[in-house]
Amino acid sequence: MMNRENIDYVQSAIGYHFKNERLLVQAFIRKSYSQEHPEVQNNEVLEFYGDEALDLYITKMMYKKFSKISEGNFISEKNEGELTKLKSVYVSKHTLAQCAYNAGFYQFLYLGQSDIKNEVQKSASVNEDLFEAIVGAVAVDCDWNFKVIDKVCETMLSMDSMNSYLCVLVLEKCHELGFGEPENIPRLRQPQILEDMHPHNWWEVRIGCEQGQMAPDPKTGLYEYGIRINDKFFSGTGVGPFQAKMAAECKALNYLCHEEIKRKIKKVDYSNPVSQLHEFVQKQIIMEPIYDFSEYHDSDGNPIWRCTVSLEGIPKSFTSEAVSKKEVKQEAALQLLKFFIETEIEESKEWETPVFYTGGARFWSDEMKEEMKRIMKHDSDNGGNE
Repeated sequence: MMNRENIDYVQSAIGYHFKNERLLVQAFIRKSYSQEHPEVQNNEVLEFYGDEALDLYITKMMYKKFSKISEGNFISEKNEGELTKLKSVYVSKHTLAQCAYNAGFYQFLYLGQSDIKNEVQKSASVNEDLFEAIVGAVAVDCDWNFKVIDKVCETMLSMDSMNSYLCVLVLEKCHELGFGEPENIPRLRQPQILEDMHPHNWWEVRIGCEQGQMAPDPKTGLYEYGIRINDKFFSGTGVGPFQAKMAAECKALNYLCHEEIKRKIKKVDYSNPVSQLHEFVQKQIIMEPIYDFSEYHDSDGNPIWRCTVSLEGIPKSFTSEAVSKKEVKQEAALQLLKFFIETEIEESKEWETPVFYTGGARFWSDEMKEEMKRIMKHDSDNGGNE
């Protein structure tokens, strides 16, 4: 049942305030309840419209993520089969149900006696229906303003902190390289006080009959997450569980990309690093390096060239100085090439916990990309260790 506090909580959680709050309440009314109380309307039709709105949101996001127009032609990074597979993951029953469940929305459902007896409020299908009904209620309340609907969908999908588009990439790379399934390992802690059990404060992980709680380290206030790939273990920390998982996934993905590159590279020519990097570009192993030149004069008036080279995906640049522009470019390129070939991705074995969860995926939105940049900068500033 919903009171004023519950209504405010849901609106705050989804980032939308209803003009007609009765629509929000209706989204929580199950058919079993309306059968016992004929004076109220249930959420079934709202669920239908929410499913359609969510489907359009996901389709648009896939279009923006994987498609472009080049020289008048439509080009997609993914084929129809791949897009269908990804879409089925993004809007799977598990994904939507986990989002609604993690937010604690099931606590506010209006249930008939049969539903109460069967304790359906925590089932995947009921939570999936609730997710879609809330989206449908938003669509009706905003008169199908898709700018509003898209924002709510994005916010609600982010409630599934276990899932991210990074997760899809890690999973795909693991299979491509023959590593099998990665192990996703949240750092679980026991609640210290009863108030900590409130959904505002806890991130819940439910796998079958097992249940664990993820909470921040009481000393640092940070959440921890780990991913194991074969004998490699990558840990991430963050201000929230989603940020911690993204940090771990980023390290794991960097490692996998590095492994993929090593398999593509047969021989490295250190005698001409500029040419070698260009060959990697031609083979689509790396993006085009960016060279930035400047010139100054030393105390004797001799011209000195400075070259700084950077490469997308590497969080540092490399600078060299020499009297010749050609020479300085080669020296800077050599630093980048050696770093690119020889640097090992950070691996951490600070803690071990049982595996609770594997799988799931959703879009890595532009906002998440910005958050990932912030996380990487935070890790870099702290030497990669928390």
